[in-house]
Amino acid sequence: MKKLGIMDIGSNSIKLLIANLYSERYFDITYEEKIQFRMGQFIDSKKDLTTEGFYKLRDILSYFKHICEVEEVTDIKAIATETMRRLKNSENIIHQLQHQLHITIELIPGELEAYYGYLATHHTIDLSDYLQIDIGGSSMEIVLVKQKQLIHAISLPLGAIITTKNFELDSSLTKDKEKLFNAHMKQTFEEISWLKDAIHLPVIGIGGTIRTISKLYRNRIGDSLKLQHQYHLSDTNLEEMYQLLAPLTLKDRQELKGLSKDRADIVLGCLMTIRSLFNYIDSKSLIINRYGIRQGVIFNQLNIPPQSVLDYSLSNLLYHYRLPIHHNDRLKQSSITLANQLQINDLSSTNILKASSKLSDIGQIISYQNNSKHTFYLLMNISINGLNVKEQLMTAYTIRADEKYNLKIEPEHQMLLSTEEFEHCKKLSLIVQLCSYLNALKSEFNSIDVSEETISIKFSKTIPSPYLIRLNQLSTLYLEQFNRPLKLIII
Repeated sequence: MKKLGIMDIGSNSIKLLIANLYSERYFDITYEEKIQFRMGQFIDSKKDLTTEGFYKLRDILSYFKHICEVEEVTDIKAIATETMRRLKNSENIIHQLQHQLHITIELIPGELEAYYGYLATHHTIDLSDYLQIDIGGSSMEIVLVKQKQLIHAISLPLGAIITTKNFELDSSLTKDKEKLFNAHMKQTFEEISWLKDAIHLPVIGIGGTIRTISKLYRNRIGDSLKLQHQYHLSDTNLEEMYQLLAPLTLKDRQELKGLSKDRADIVLGCLMTIRSLFNYIDSKSLIINRYGIRQGVIFNQLNIPPQSVLDYSLSNLLYHYRLPIHHNDRLKQSSITLANQLQINDLSSTNILKASSKLSDIGQIISYQNNSKHTFYLLMNISINGLNVKEQLMTAYTIRADEKYNLKIEPEHQMLLSTEEFEHCKKLSLIVQLCSYLNALKSEFNSIDVSEETISIKFSKTIPSPYLIRLNQLSTLYLEQFNRPLKLIII
């Protein structure tokens, strides 16, 4: 195992991430911290970092190095991005920091920054064609992906802090400011010839300010779910947020629930950039990626072999929770097979069955008793890459219904799941339950045949009475949900 510490020297903050990297190419993140530091406030007229700025930067990095030592980190990778690239004295600053702190700092080019962002999406969101935008404080990276391959990438000095300063967007928006901003962004996009190949594509958004926009929207509609990854915002949702933020003063913004003080001044500039891009390529969907450059560094080091995003994520979670990687593989496959026989074969249902089967026991890490209740809690607080927010919520309810069939939707989830979707979770749960029983009876079980009238299950010998009772109970539920009972046959 290697313990990696990643220091990300950005324009709005400096972040530390510590992760365990395993030889099996899995990882888990054990520590994260962010310290607010706007480097641009310490750049003088000569575009040099001031002495005060240097000392503040050094103190933060020194503190992070101390954390790494306490956490017994074996490798430290410090990377600096756009703001440091713009400094005239960046080479001298980096030399002094390295000499005084005894750490190596890499000033990465914009193209590599874009590539790390691409890796963070490639391994966590299962989408083939998309345009990715990473809006930092000083720069914006745009990446075009087709068939999961990075086709074009560009880094522009148009981060949220820069656009906010250049167009005075830290106060309420005027028509003149809006006109100037939109004209500038249109001209910028027109100079990127390959953007024409991104027409109508969904946009994947990376960066803290983009996540803040998502959080603001979720607070506005009363969505209390903590899951951020793969949250979808439509163009209509974004326009609604624009109409909310545009007339507000900085003081008004700071009072909005979900908007941190350190992003209140720059959030409008970020939103306007996304809005301009949406208008230019006629996109209809923004997908939030909670990961970014630091996770991209991890994926670059792991060099993960080709596989589906969901399969890798499930294996990584099982590794984290100390369960065998192939845990419940047979249950997963038999559940998918039975679902197909019942004409439930859409990709979303298949993925929910995959996740429900593989992760059904992770609650045991808390306690064997009430396993499904504990699993439900964990699934409300972790990311399953390859599932969108609704699919992850449905996975949690599919597992929970295994233990409590008369389960009701939690009030805070009623706006996210329709009655039909909740009933679908119950159907999927019944499929997993039946397959779980049949797997336990593998020495007795012979075959299963699904017709329009019944589900016939053949056994080669008599089955233990406790299982017979459970299967008869399931038969009633199958009649209710699938309009066909279970028919048990001893051959």
